[in-house]
Amino acid sequence: MNKIKLTVIPVILSCFIIYLSLNLELWLNFWRTLNIPSVIPPFSDLDSILKTNLSKNAGFNVYLENPYDPSHGVYMYPSIWLNIFNFLKLNKPSNFMIFNFTIIFIYFYIIQDLIVKNYSKISNFLFIIFFFSTTNFLILERLNIEIVVFSLIYFAVISNKNIFKFSFFLIALFCKVFPIFSIFILTDKKIFFYSALFLSILYLIINKEEIYYMSINMIEYARIFAYGSGSIAKSIYYYSREYNLFIDDSNYIYLKLFIIFLFMILAFLLFKKNFLFGDKKIDENMTLNERFFLAGGGVYLGTFIFSANVDYRLVFLLFTFSYILRTNNNLIKYIYFISCSIIFNSFIFEGGDPYSILYFIKAGFIYSLKFVVFVIVCYFFGMVCNKYLILKIKLPKF
Repeated sequence: MNKIKLTVIPVILSCFIIYLSLNLELWLNFWRTLNIPSVIPPFSDLDSILKTNLSKNAGFNVYLENPYDPSHGVYMYPSIWLNIFNFLKLNKPSNFMIFNFTIIFIYFYIIQDLIVKNYSKISNFLFIIFFFSTTNFLILERLNIEIVVFSLIYFAVISNKNIFKFSFFLIALFCKVFPIFSIFILTDKKIFFYSALFLSILYLIINKEEIYYMSINMIEYARIFAYGSGSIAKSIYYYSREYNLFIDDSNYIYLKLFIIFLFMILAFLLFKKNFLFGDKKIDENMTLNERFFLAGGGVYLGTFIFSANVDYRLVFLLFTFSYILRTNNNLIKYIYFISCSIIFNSFIFEGGDPYSILYFIKAGFIYSLKFVVFVIVCYFFGMVCNKYLILKIKLPKF
């Protein structure tokens, strides 16, 4: 009976979102009222896959040409999504609507379940902030496939059977490459961890050409509503081009690689602070809070270091809340939650001339908070991994 009750709110909210999508004028006005740059058609990110299938069926290599989806341009997702859309016949409006409703319902159900699992005044306050945040609104308005990956990783974490954890992780990886950074949820189960690592590497090798095209087709947003090394590098590039400084097309890639390298070094130093290399006694069973933290924290760290990301990917930070809530350091805890509460609403700060002093100050403030979150997640990531992972690496002493 309780499980039935838990579905009521997700059903109501999902029906409301679908209802909005049936009226284009209502759709645009509703989201713009909430400071979200709404577009038509509704759920445009998923709709773009439908259009991309038209290009594919017309004989185009959609990673190079995508004439049936000019607004999104060349394709940026794994090709498996084109096959899924074909298999489910999502070109039929009724099927597409049911598919969208199902995704939204599962998403709302997961958010509700996370609230129930972490029930406390602080947790409730944080989830309310997220629910009414521009990050959440953007996820729902665009219905990017990140929402599916988020759901798959959630099921990987909560599954009681290791084979299900393993399977959900691999499915998430096939849907989008970045879930590879959540592989640490399997570190307490060595056979599954190393099997997943092997298959992940094999998948990357087999699909290296497709992954290459996805990486070069990715849009590196240099805006307040983005995060990661790619966004930082692109921001420096745009400012340099505007004011005739030394970064241009010929050396931008070196700047980007340098920034990635800097974040890798910083992440390692923070990780090492709480991680003991060499032989040690490790725990056998990871707690649910730790597993959630490694899932969400791993995605945030990996995507921050290696790519440019739109802020709807911040949804994975919800997985870190249960662990951070139980830390003893109240100062770090409150800094983390205040930072998350603000960056979840980055779209509120967006707008204006991107080369103005005001925009620079706003962007610097939001990017600084995203960096603070990066540092805190790194710090605790090493602490959790230290309990379940042995790495026999001899490090030089400084």
